[in-house]
Amino acid sequence: MVNGIDLADNEIYLELYQSSDGDGDNPPTYRFCIKTHSDGNIVGRCSFRVGDTDNRHIKYGGNIGYDIDEPHRGNKYSQKACKLLLIFAKSHGMRSVYITCDPENAASRRICELLGADFICILDLPEDDYNYINNECRRHCVYKMGI
Repeated sequence: MVNGIDLADNEIYLELYQSSDGDGDNPPTYRFCIKTHSDGNIVGRCSFRVGDTDNRHIKYGGNIGYDIDEPHRGNKYSQKACKLLLIFAKSHGMRSVYITCDPENAASRRICELLGADFICILDLPEDDYNYINNECRRHCVYKMGI
């Protein structure tokens, strides 16, 4: 439970491990471990940023981020976590969310499609963007999903 919201389905649950209220340029952010009900093991992580694309972190990085640990990929944990984060977004009064990913990341693009998100565009990342600097990713696909 986070802010009175049960972030669980029949297979996984999200456990909050870090949050920030946001300051200046940084939006309020929540970071979660994705855990399985069967054994409580962490299978990945996800995050949620509150706000809209007026904020550059959301414009280029989206509201939702996810990463599944290698041994647990292929189980649709990202898709399930995103569905839970949509409930969380709605509790924040949001009507839509943005998800971004590297255009070369076919698995993430497929997750967005399975969620029913609409492809908006491909954006060139600014040179000072975290993903540009650390991951050598120069562009992001932008998807929008109504809640």
